[in-house]
Amino acid sequence: MRSMTKLFSKASVFFGFVMLAAASTASADEWQVDRNRSTLGFEVINNGNTVTGTFGTWDAKILFDDQDLESTQIQATIITGSVQTEDAQAAGAITTAQWLDISSYPDAVFRVDNVVPAGGDLYEAAGTLELRGAKIAVFLPFTLTIEGDTAHAVGEAKLSRSDFNIGDGVPESTVGDNVTVTLDLYATR
Repeated sequence: MRSMTKLFSKASVFFGFVMLAAASTASADEWQVDRNRSTLGFEVINNGNTVTGTFGTWDAKILFDDQDLESTQIQATIITGSVQTEDAQAAGAITTAQWLDISSYPDAVFRVDNVVPAGGDLYEAAGTLELRGAKIAVFLPFTLTIEGDTAHAVGEAKLSRSDFNIGDGVPESTVGDNVTVTLDLYATR
């Protein structure tokens, strides 16, 4: 009988921790991306010209409460084959094995580990981008305005294409190593 009491006691403690963990993640609001208004893009220098592009297919799971940033959970999944650019030369090459290699790496995933306030409507997100088999730490400063049940976030992250072996062998004098990822996101809760 005593061992049953200990078992129930341990089970109660375990389930207590599970319920506490569930309550802490449940306190954040779940946000749904407005795909019609949101864009995820990039800029890179190619032969001295700025080339811009967007990803047409991506989504994000967002749990966010500006009063409880520790409960924030964000994960964005980008379908690499949905990349679009008006630069004809870049459009012909960007999906190939030397660049995004969409057949071997059909998606990229950005996971946010930490969000901190940086004054006013500015926040800083730290996370990891998994792209072409590499996992690299990424810093994303963004502005955020929330009006009622609508949020608008605008941010830029600076990446190095060589960190992900993108365009391996192409000199920086031809295609810049620095890539700016741009985010203009609208979401509702």
